[in-house]
Amino acid sequence: MIDKLSGTNLVGMSTTRDRVENDFYATPKEAVEQLIKAYPDIKNNNSFWECACGQGHISEVLKEFSEDVFSSDLVNRGYGEKEDFLKSNFSDTDCIITNPPFKLAKEFILHGLKLAKREVIMFAKLQLLEGLDRYDNLFTDNPPKYVYVFVRRVNPLRNGSVVDENGKKWASTMCFAWFVWEVGYKGETIVRWIKWIN
Repeated sequence: MIDKLSGTNLVGMSTTRDRVENDFYATPKEAVEQLIKAYPDIKNNNSFWECACGQGHISEVLKEFSEDVFSSDLVNRGYGEKEDFLKSNFSDTDCIITNPPFKLAKEFILHGLKLAKREVIMFAKLQLLEGLDRYDNLFTDNPPKYVYVFVRRVNPLRNGSVVDENGKKWASTMCFAWFVWEVGYKGETIVRWIKWIN
């Protein structure tokens, strides 16, 4: 029985583990595959930049159908190039796709929209839709074209590991979605669901 609820409990964060250094919560391969299944138009992009690539969880799935996938990260985890995306001016890619550090999600999206030729796709907590700052300084002028909400919970991989310290799959109370921006899009956001039974 819980005597009291803290903000940590309410937002679904662990009360027994510290936050992962550099916010490395990798995207499960299956979550990327489900995006491609739900949004096949992603394959209309000729080139991709995974700009917070971690250990390549997203990039490796993209490489199954694209020969032009550039991967980078601010932190070297043995995969991709070491690069600070938010300081980059590289702009010769169709689609920028990543799972950004949540505290920098707005900055990643806005910078991505300056650099990408066609689309910006982000894996993020559904909570991204909340907040006056994001509403005023992101969504008002840059609405996503689609939000793909997972019907069942997706559990990001803490430090890139598929299982916890006890060998069990991760569990989370947080809701995640794929957010798809089309460069220049000004219409209403369309919400779709990914019915993924994991």
